[in-house]
Amino acid sequence: MALSTTTNKVIHNGNASATVFAFTFPIPSASYLSVIYTDASGVETTLSTSEYTVTGLGSASGGNVTYTRNGSPIASGTKLTIVRTVPYTQGTVLSNQGGYYPEIVEGRFDLVYMALQQLAEIVGRYTVSSISNPATEQSNYALIQVLQQMNILTTDADLLTRVSGAYARLARGNPGQYLGVSGGGALQWQTPSSLSFSGVRQTVSGGPVTTAGLPSLLPSTTTATLNLTSQNVSSTYPLVATAAGGWSNATGAPVDTIGYSTTNLTWSSLTASRAAATPNFLYVTISGGTMTTGKTLLAPIYQWGGTPSTTSGQFTFNISEMRGYLGNGTTAPQVNLVFVGEAATDGSAVISTVAYAYNGRYASDWTATLTNSGTTAPCNIGAEPSLYLTKYVVRCTTTDLNYAVGEMLVNGVFTASTNSSQVVPYVGTRNVIGIPVVANQAAINKTSGALTVAFTSANWSYKFIAERGW
Repeated sequence: MALSTTTNKVIHNGNASATVFAFTFPIPSASYLSVIYTDASGVETTLSTSEYTVTGLGSASGGNVTYTRNGSPIASGTKLTIVRTVPYTQGTVLSNQGGYYPEIVEGRFDLVYMALQQLAEIVGRYTVSSISNPATEQSNYALIQVLQQMNILTTDADLLTRVSGAYARLARGNPGQYLGVSGGGALQWQTPSSLSFSGVRQTVSGGPVTTAGLPSLLPSTTTATLNLTSQNVSSTYPLVATAAGGWSNATGAPVDTIGYSTTNLTWSSLTASRAAATPNFLYVTISGGTMTTGKTLLAPIYQWGGTPSTTSGQFTFNISEMRGYLGNGTTAPQVNLVFVGEAATDGSAVISTVAYAYNGRYASDWTATLTNSGTTAPCNIGAEPSLYLTKYVVRCTTTDLNYAVGEMLVNGVFTASTNSSQVVPYVGTRNVIGIPVVANQAAINKTSGALTVAFTSANWSYKFIAERGW
């Protein structure tokens, strides 16, 4: 027969109703027909002759395949492919001085051209190089062979990269990381670099506050329970903590992990009978923005350098590194952990709490009338305040020593007598800042510049300001 079409394949999409599928090209016999079912997942199955019937074999215009597999039409999202597949062998023998049968010769030519069409269909499913640059295809083929032999991508989401002129495996990263180029030019997973929530690192950055602006995160006591649940946390006053993790080796920016919660958190099973001097220390660990509560009986260590403690439950923060470590008894892995406060207990309940100052800073309200008997304020920084940054501020409320009302002295107060004078020293712990007993609080007379024996205490008010200094 004459071959008027180069087509040897047709693909029909299932619609859950059709069972008869046409083909418009010649198929000489049933042995040259393949019917392939493709399910919704892309898995292909070549049907047996018992799973379909066919009409139109040997016809130049084609025929129909009726799908009978499973007794129902093929579903939407599936496919049925009808393809002519002829052998690449030739079994006809034409003998010398034998009879000449044009139909046999024409049939052989038909099969030759059908085989050529079959090859053309197969080649058409591949990408070939430019006709003027055949070397590209050979190069690509050689690369494919190399990659197949390497077999180095061992885990889902592994990537292939090039390092120092050779191919290498780049293991999958962690959630939240991105691909970037290091200073040396290598591709690597990197953690997004960002400044902390408030610009201050390794701290509770924000949360519910009192009218004085102090944290109102923790209730003062509990009733007959050693579980402590925070209070006042909401979408309006979310609890935000920032754990420092050093600096980016790609940009040099701070690497901080920020935790965020709009609901109250609970610290369970606190240790009983822990006085305020040796409390339960409350912390959160941060991962993926989520905060998980934890506790320890060991006060956190904040040091400028040195080796972190491996004692189980001991948190060490190296200030110079801006990294924290939590001992497990053997090692001290780096952690994203922030302390939020303290809880003292008796045998069955929480008897007092301390909520650490947000951003490592504290400023008291003004207190009227200076006192010479010593005074303190609950700074609650959770770390020793910097005595260089701690401030004892006095403000004139009634003209005194030639100072006008509203004028202030910052760290300009002396203890004075007729024989000697010295700057008023500070006293401080992780939660308290103050001044000791002072016989006479004095200042330099604003007009004369001479040291006056003492203020008129009732003419002044005072406040404290404390910071960690790092």
